[in-house]
This record gives sequence, structure tokens and C-alpha cells, in this order.
Amino acid sequence: MLYYFVKITLLLWQRIYFKRIFISGTGNIPQDKPVFLASNHSNGFLDGVMVSALLVPKPTRIFVRGDVFNKSWANFVLRSLKLIPIFRARDGDARTNLVNNNRSFDQLYEEFKRNRVVLIFPEADAQIEKRLRPLKKGMARMIIDMQSREDGKMRVAVVPFGLNYTHYKHHRNELMIRFDKVVYIDDFMDESGNERAAYNRLTKHTEEAIRRNMVDVPNEDEALVEVALRMVRKFYPYPITKFWIGNTDRLQKEIDVANRVKADESVKVELEKYQNLLSQNNLNEVGVNPIKFWDYIYVALAIVPGFISWNIMKWGLVYGKRVVDARIKKDELYESVYFGIGMAWNWILVLVGYPIALIFFGWKGALAWFLIRWFSIPYQHCIEILDRIREHKKWKSAPSVVSEQRQKLIQIFNLK
Repeated sequence: MLYYFVKITLLLWQRIYFKRIFISGTGNIPQDKPVFLASNHSNGFLDGVMVSALLVPKPTRIFVRGDVFNKSWANFVLRSLKLIPIFRARDGDARTNLVNNNRSFDQLYEEFKRNRVVLIFPEADAQIEKRLRPLKKGMARMIIDMQSREDGKMRVAVVPFGLNYTHYKHHRNELMIRFDKVVYIDDFMDESGNERAAYNRLTKHTEEAIRRNMVDVPNEDEALVEVALRMVRKFYPYPITKFWIGNTDRLQKEIDVANRVKADESVKVELEKYQNLLSQNNLNEVGVNPIKFWDYIYVALAIVPGFISWNIMKWGLVYGKRVVDARIKKDELYESVYFGIGMAWNWILVLVGYPIALIFFGWKGALAWFLIRWFSIPYQHCIEILDRIREHKKWKSAPSVVSEQRQKLIQIFNLK
């Protein structure tokens, strides 16, 4: 019950928290087999819950670090959310971890017998960075263990995928998810039946598949690559009302551009020139394109009701940011807690606001409260448009050398 309550809440709150979500390749996930989903892990608890919420047809179990289950209340809540603990060597006593992991593997076996989907992060821990770290071999070993319990009759599918956030640690970023093709460990077994070689090959394949579905950037290049990625995003405009995007065009272009920057030192030089010009003239990509007439109309119509709505809705995010800034020391947990506090505030507004509106104003009051709450989304669009208007004024008076350098990069990256 708690799982479905949280899942519905996530589906509602994501519309406020994220600016846009791109998700594709879900057809690669088998519906009649046990499935391991394997992904990069950059944003703590939020990675798992967002994938679980977005895969609506089938409930998704998630492997998470076992030490967070230590308290009895946490153990109850987390298991109610269909989370499965996995205990790492550094999480405590080795013998205790072995016993606990065996229990988790028994649970995994029961889940797979029912052809369920289980999400695992083979990197084994989360780090806020656009970079894939070496994968551990635990997933492949678990698959061999599961299949051996059924004398090879159970075929566990593996679907690697990439998780991509445009930004971290603040709302209104974008999330891009792309699932790769399904594989099985049998695909990597040689004639000798060498299991060690098979799980090494599967782990390597999974790593390569995740990497080709994500923007993978070395830490030292991340700021520079972000300059190029912001250019890419200006060439893939979407209507402000469009939230779910099913194609992979923009994600693939971001991957291609990031790979080009990593591979070519001359491109880095040109990007650094452009980055310096932007800094010297106090410019950013937001103001590059002129504002359309309909954007002004949108602001005129939505700004006032949106302002009222935002001043009701924003306190979950404002308070959440204060809490995470003061208390959350691990970057990889920052956005998960921030997101969670905002979501909790949203439920307070539902559970308190609707009864009050009904008691004092009847069904008209309840309808008005519904509209007021959701007008915070148009308001955020209005703020973005106003920001673009301000920044575009700067671009109109900027030296021509900035636009010339930008045009040079557009040709290098083949942006159209």
C-alpha cells in the first residue's frame, strides 16, 4: 500500500520538480521474464524511486545499501517500498553481512520466480558526477546463483540503461533515461561453460551499454562540457507545455558532443575561448534566441495566478533547501532529501487544503484550490521566459566576437 501511495505521489510531484523528462527504450524490458535493470548511480535515493515511478506497468524492486536498514522503523518502511538490502564489505561485520545478503538473495530468487523487475546499481555507491565508475561483478554472480537454483531453467534478463540529469542539487532540471537492448548471461558463455569468464564478459558488456546511454564526462572536463551541452539544448526546443518526451534525439546529441569534447583537444581550446568570452561579457546561453510573441502573451496571462500559486507551493522547496544545506553532508543524498521534503509539503497541501476548501467554500472552493496548486507550473515557465528576455537584451549588445565564436562551435558540433 505504501509503495503505491509513494509511486502516485512521485508521478504527481515530478511534474513540478522536473522541467522535462525524456524516457525511451522501455519496450526492451521483457514482461514475462525475471529482469535485472542495471544503471549508473549519480543521485542517491532519487535514482531508484524515479525509475520505479516511471515504469508504471510493473512494480520495481530496488537493491539499496544495507546499512540504511539497521533501525527497525527504517527496515519496515524501506521494505514496504519494495527495497532490498545489499550489504557491502565496508558496511559492517563480514559474517553478519554474509548472512544478511543470503537472506536478500533468497528474496531476490522469490521475486525472479514471479518474473519481477529488480533495479541494481553495479557501481555499488552513488557519486554526483556525470561519469561512469567501474562496475562491480556482483550482479553477474547473482544471476548465476539464481539460475543454478533452477538448474539453468531460469533465464534472468539484463537491461542496461543510462540515467542523465542536466543539473544536480536544484529543481527544474531535466531527466533523460534510455534503456539498451536486453541480454542474457548465456549470450556470454563459451563452449567450456566457464562461468567466471561469462560474468566478466557480461559485466564488461553492461558497463559499455550503460556508457553509450549516458553523458559520460571526466570530472576535470565537466564544466567545459556543460558549456557545449547548453548550446545543444538551444537547438532542441520543446513547447513549454510538453513534459514527457519519447525520442532520444537530444540525449544522443548530448552524448555525441560530450564524446567529441573528450576526444579532441582542439575542440576544448575553442570551447575555452567561448567560455571565457561568455564570462567576460556576463552572458549565458539562456538569452541566445529571440523571444517569441506568444511567450509575452503566456506571461501576461499566467504571471498573476501563477505568482499566487507559487507562493503557496514554494515553501516545500524553500524549506527543503534550508534543511539540505544545513544538514545533508553527502552530495549524493542532497537532491533525494530536497525532492522528498517538497513532495511531503505537497501532501500537506492536499490533506489540509482540500478539507478546508470544501468546508468553507464547497466544491467550488475545492476546484479553485486544485487550480491554484497547479498554477505553480506555468509560473515557473513565466520566470524562465522573463530570464530569457533579460539575457537576450545582453546578447543584443554583446561584441560580435562572441557570436562568431559560438557560430564556429555550432559548425564543429554540427548543430542544426
